[in-house]
Amino acid sequence: MLDYFFEPRSVAIIGASSDETKYGRLIFNHFVVPFYGKIFPVNPKVSEIMGIKCYKSVFEIPVVPDLAIVVLPTKLAIKAVEDCSKRGILGIVCITAGFSEIGRYDLQQELLAALGDSRLIGPNCLGIIDTHAHVNTLFPNFELPEKGHVSLISQSGSLAIDLLLALHQNRIGLRRFVSYGNGADLNETDFIQYFGQDTDTNIIGAYIEGVKAGREFIKVSKAVARKKAIVALKLPLTEDVSMAARSHTGAMASRVDIYKEILSQAGIIQCDSTSQFINSIKALYKQPPAFGNQIALVTNTGGPAAMALYRMNRYPMELAPISEYTAGKASEIIQKHFVQTSLSKDRNGIPLAFVDLTGSATTEVITQISELFLEEKGVSGLIVVPRSDAPVVSKDAPARIALLKKKFPDKPILVYNLPDPTVNSEFENYGIPVFKTAEDAVDGMYALVERGRILREYMF
Repeated sequence: MLDYFFEPRSVAIIGASSDETKYGRLIFNHFVVPFYGKIFPVNPKVSEIMGIKCYKSVFEIPVVPDLAIVVLPTKLAIKAVEDCSKRGILGIVCITAGFSEIGRYDLQQELLAALGDSRLIGPNCLGIIDTHAHVNTLFPNFELPEKGHVSLISQSGSLAIDLLLALHQNRIGLRRFVSYGNGADLNETDFIQYFGQDTDTNIIGAYIEGVKAGREFIKVSKAVARKKAIVALKLPLTEDVSMAARSHTGAMASRVDIYKEILSQAGIIQCDSTSQFINSIKALYKQPPAFGNQIALVTNTGGPAAMALYRMNRYPMELAPISEYTAGKASEIIQKHFVQTSLSKDRNGIPLAFVDLTGSATTEVITQISELFLEEKGVSGLIVVPRSDAPVVSKDAPARIALLKKKFPDKPILVYNLPDPTVNSEFENYGIPVFKTAEDAVDGMYALVERGRILREYMF
């Protein structure tokens, strides 16, 4: 258990500064408000910071803190870690860089030798966030995602900031976050195991540049994947990328085929881009898995439909075939409402769960056709493109589609719509994620299909 990192009762900030431009001050600011534990700034050169007493060393602190954050130059950081260990501080976050990521493996070994019985996150990292315990060791100052149920793991600090901002922009709530940098002590396997035991974490997202212990990683991840989804942003590995990863965090990125196989065996949903990573988490956040790869698509505009179909070609997904009965009922609705279109068919003339209803389709037509498709046993999920800018699409479209979600709780429904803040906010409030492009919606649906496949493989 790593609760002393994420739920500390007291924190020592070693390298806390009265200079507002220093990392030690920026991190200290996060703990003044609204952290409710005890804060002990450590700096031999100042007597207080923001009215809070400053200590010359960790040995002067009246109680043993649960957590220490080290923000000092490299050599001083090693000595500070040694002092923390001797003081009995269980958790240490070392923000300091200058170790294996620049080839100084000797200094990283010194750091580990100084660690003793304590546990370390870092070095060369941003550290941790716990939105429930109000813990934040990040020195960059930006608006964090709201409280939620996604826990994020990242070796990279700068990329992690991009991912946190994307979670915020997509209204995806954060539970916990760790940037572990070089992973000299605690690594990706430890955090997947810890987040996997957290009842408030439903989804784990991870950016990992290399796996240190493949067999243990697979064992732990597979056990966690039975209970909650794990999504990994994996490197599109080439020799250049491997070199970049090595120089960035000191990690030797695995060969692409080995790495992909490790993630696959571990029951992890793999993503090739940051956008796919966020789209996957967004879909998984509020929608059930898709137990099958046959998808229905209902749209009132042709261009996005074409882009969605093209995107589906990169995944093991296909348009669901439907019965002649359903096709007949759908045609009746189309004719009744004078919509100038027809159902799509495959090369063998079998009707498919796809229709472009064109701009003349009303909310009534969109929802009725969608309901028919969802009633088909072979349909695993639905993507709807209602284009609320069309004059005939009523403002109650989110509520009407939400009724379908209630009627078919085991089938995911995703929406692509124009950037309409009011309508899209309503969709999101009903638990239906809205994507910026039709391709993004397909990415999200693929994550749900993968999650369903993983659950079938591991649970049944």
